[in-house]
Amino acid sequence: MAGSAAQGHAAIVNGRPGVISWSEDGTPLSLIVYTVADGHITEITAVVDPTKLAIMDLPDPV
Repeated sequence: MAGSAAQGHAAIVNGRPGVISWSEDGTPLSLIVYTVADGHITEITAVVDPTKLAIMDLPDPV
């Protein structure tokens, strides 16, 4: 989004480590979640669809 500053913060989402970014108004912009096994990242899942983000139970912006 041109002209706006996103803020990203580490979070635990469904028990997995991830990063959530929000726009200045608190709207979630993206979610990246990591699956870790034996100390290695084995999968990365990214969600950027605003409709999907809106219905997810995400933590509040920090």
